[in-house]
Amino acid sequence: MGWTRSPHARCHLAGELVDVSFESVSAELYGLAPNDFTAARNAKASEARNAGDTELAASLKELHKPTVGAWLANLLARERAEDLERLIALGDELRRGQNPADRDVIRGVSKKKQEVVAKLLFEANSMAKSLGQPVSEAAAMDLEATLDAAFADPKAAASVRAGRLTTALRYSGLGLAEIESAPPVRAGKVERSASAMAAAQRDLELANREAERAEAEAEKARHAVALAEDDLKRLEATAAIAARRATDARKRASAARKRVRG
Repeated sequence: MGWTRSPHARCHLAGELVDVSFESVSAELYGLAPNDFTAARNAKASEARNAGDTELAASLKELHKPTVGAWLANLLARERAEDLERLIALGDELRRGQNPADRDVIRGVSKKKQEVVAKLLFEANSMAKSLGQPVSEAAAMDLEATLDAAFADPKAAASVRAGRLTTALRYSGLGLAEIESAPPVRAGKVERSASAMAAAQRDLELANREAERAEAEAEKARHAVALAEDDLKRLEATAAIAARRATDARKRASAARKRVRG
């Protein structure tokens, strides 16, 4: 998530005097694999302390190691920014006052969203494997929840864009929350936006209407089945009568043949 402090310090690194900032160093750290984060963070804090910037050193020490799910989201923000922006744009499209009765628009956006999320999940897993980072089912679910949050809430989208999440995000329909799989970072509670609330309400109304139509169609189907069963019973009765008539006719024919021979 974002940080507001951007102190600059001049540090001696590898014999050179260079300008560093909290923003640049934290961005570099959150680009590392989770297993490499802690050692690199401590090294950067030590460099800042040795350069005399104790405030920067203390701020760096406060940075938390990202969970694998959060790291995957950070990875996508760096390496697949275009696809991530496409997902966020779809969420913006859905919130721009679409007519709630226009279910074709909502279905179209939902289908595109599923396609983009599936692509991002695949890409994140592939990149993680190439970097030697295992991705558990729980981490994949955390990433998917974070992508859903970025789609649903503009503030979540901004956090994901920054590429410095330490925990995954979850949008519950009542607001945005961090998934408590690691200590939280400095961030205020993200409130649910009015536009996201309107979008959720539209989704609910559409789902209710589709449920009503589905129930009506199911009732029609049950009625058709009842009629078909009645027709079947009539056909079975007719077939039974025809069978009895055929049997009687064969008996009469046999008797007639006997009379002819006699």
